[in-house]
Amino acid sequence: MRHANLENALASILSQYPEGKSEYELFDLLQQAPFALFDKNCLSEPLLLFQSHFVLFHSLYQLRSLYLKEQIADIEIHSTLIKLQPYQSQKEGLTELDSLQAYYLDWRNFSTTSGHDVEQLLTQFWTAMGKGSVSIALDEVKAAFQYFELDVDSDLRQVKTVYRKYQHLHHPDKGGETQKAQQTEANFNLLKTYLSQP
Repeated sequence: MRHANLENALASILSQYPEGKSEYELFDLLQQAPFALFDKNCLSEPLLLFQSHFVLFHSLYQLRSLYLKEQIADIEIHSTLIKLQPYQSQKEGLTELDSLQAYYLDWRNFSTTSGHDVEQLLTQFWTAMGKGSVSIALDEVKAAFQYFELDVDSDLRQVKTVYRKYQHLHHPDKGGETQKAQQTEANFNLLKTYLSQP
């Protein structure tokens, strides 16, 4: 699904602010004239916040894909900084962004994420943050659960079971692809860190 108005607005904003903007600052600009593409209450409750965040990041990754295809520029996409970068030819193989990009470009993730899912992730996140643990972005966690086709409330034992199955399937020594094995390992390590936090 394309959101042409939003992509055009993002292209305009990113070109006007070469130093970049945070996600919150982008929402602030996109809620005002001349854009007015998000309602003033779009961040007021967890599910609305998730849906607004998803639409924004979906459009950012769409715009990034277009810019890379046309060799115009690249876009650094993080919640703390969204910024235009000079175009560089892409290296072959897996990149760090693949899991997140795939997650945000799959519109089913918008429609299948319930208020309960969002509340569960937020509870786990704030519990971990309250104990001074390592901070992991919720969207990365959700993308990793999605990669393993697991619910967001799955425990470490369930993750390990699926991880072993995926590693057996994708291991290069067993005819699998190195890139898939690396992606499986990266997603497992992220979830292991996330779920092992006190």
